[in-house]
Amino acid sequence: MGKGIQNFQISFGEKDITRFGGLFLIHKFCKKLKLKWLLQRHIKFRQKNQEYQTAEFILILIYIITLGIGRIENVKNLSYNGIVKKILGIKRFPNSTSIRRFLYRLTPTAINQIVKVHNIIQNKIFRILHTKTSITFDIDGTVLTVFGKQQRTKVGFNPKRKGARSYLAMLCFEQDREFWYGSLRPGNISQVKVAPHIIRRCLEKLPYRIYRIRVRGDKIFYSHWFIENFLEQENILYTIEANTEGRGIQGKMQQAKYSPYKKDWEVGEFTYQPTNWKRTHRFVVQKRPLPEDPDERAQLKLFEMKNYGYRVVVTNLKLKPRHIWNFHSRRAQGAEQNIKELKLNYPIAKIPTHKYTANIAYFQILLFAFNITNWFKWLCLPEEYHYKTLQTLREYLLCVQARLTTTGNKNHLRFPAGYLYKDLYNYALKRIDKMKQI
Repeated sequence: MGKGIQNFQISFGEKDITRFGGLFLIHKFCKKLKLKWLLQRHIKFRQKNQEYQTAEFILILIYIITLGIGRIENVKNLSYNGIVKKILGIKRFPNSTSIRRFLYRLTPTAINQIVKVHNIIQNKIFRILHTKTSITFDIDGTVLTVFGKQQRTKVGFNPKRKGARSYLAMLCFEQDREFWYGSLRPGNISQVKVAPHIIRRCLEKLPYRIYRIRVRGDKIFYSHWFIENFLEQENILYTIEANTEGRGIQGKMQQAKYSPYKKDWEVGEFTYQPTNWKRTHRFVVQKRPLPEDPDERAQLKLFEMKNYGYRVVVTNLKLKPRHIWNFHSRRAQGAEQNIKELKLNYPIAKIPTHKYTANIAYFQILLFAFNITNWFKWLCLPEEYHYKTLQTLREYLLCVQARLTTTGNKNHLRFPAGYLYKDLYNYALKRIDKMKQI
């Protein structure tokens, strides 16, 4: 065997290397957002820890969430990362106890101030990225199961762990782009009862009058109380998935006249007045042959009748049935995909403390990090990257080995010679440099 391995020496003295060379891009982008300055200006919160500013703690949390550090305990891996400390301008990285104490000390007022900074930036980005005539909100909720006795957790509807305590994360997204409003509630709260409050808060955030406001939701929001007493009273357009369990609606589905939709699917429509509703409404139904594979059938979650699967929405949109379903189907790319992303690539399900207020603080900071990543994709990356997952961004841009060298007063971030995505990195860097401060 060769003796080459014997010629290697091992040492542990390097200080300015990192596996997060892409954090420089996010930090530079946040400077364009004036994030630290806005946090310093709007958060009036005094803390006992004099080594770090409140704004620095929030930035640290945003960065560790974005980098995929996971649980707060894992920040010990950044204690020896020289570049992260230099980017943040701190002498040493706070340990997990310090970060958790910071969350514990945050008051409801301070949390509202963090949300205010988030809203200020979102307002400005909205004016850059969004149409001025129409907006679509996708509303949804997701259960966050806990494995302890965290404050304000309750036993509620939990499809995966029946009887387990949980929080309910109520979320609203602006179509398929960004988070718009979020609320962390006890697990036994009714989603449909909370929904009007969520939508109202979203409307309050609009920087100017929007001509057309539309809401999409799944069947948990199928309620005359929400649809007739709120959405229609507020002149909001909607598509809400309908509950198809009653005989009345099933009869209407069978009697509806269908026309071709796509492949062997069909669409039709009918009017129907559900029990306890004040008047008849328009329902649009999608019909498709059931797949032979039982597992595939179960995943589709369709109402089955005579070898066909059905989905139905109630709506007040004046569009043809095929266009109604084209519109409503995009909800899967909005709320459903975003919640999947939050659970897979953000630690939304990793509840960090036993205190309810501290968990709300972490929840709001995490959603802030989610939007910063999305704004970065939309403003700084090519179009084909606008819908890439955070995990993909980590692999391509953020989790990249680099070394920081200093010559005179100039810092130089050095990447490996074979770095595959250097063109993408340089593209993002140039876009950030060209950005005006938000």
